[in-house]
Amino acid sequence: MSEWKTVSIRQELIKEIERILRTGRYRSISEFVSEAIRLRLEELMRA
Repeated sequence: MSEWKTVSIRQELIKEIERILRTGRYRSISEFVSEAIRLRLEELMRA
């Protein structure tokens, strides 16, 4: 079972994410943010 958390993201970052969403690579802000967090965690674990 998945647990969800809510986070606040500055509006200027949301606008950039929405611009990326329009390219069709991601379906939602949630999908983008989840991947960004996963990639950052992988990067930190390698350090």
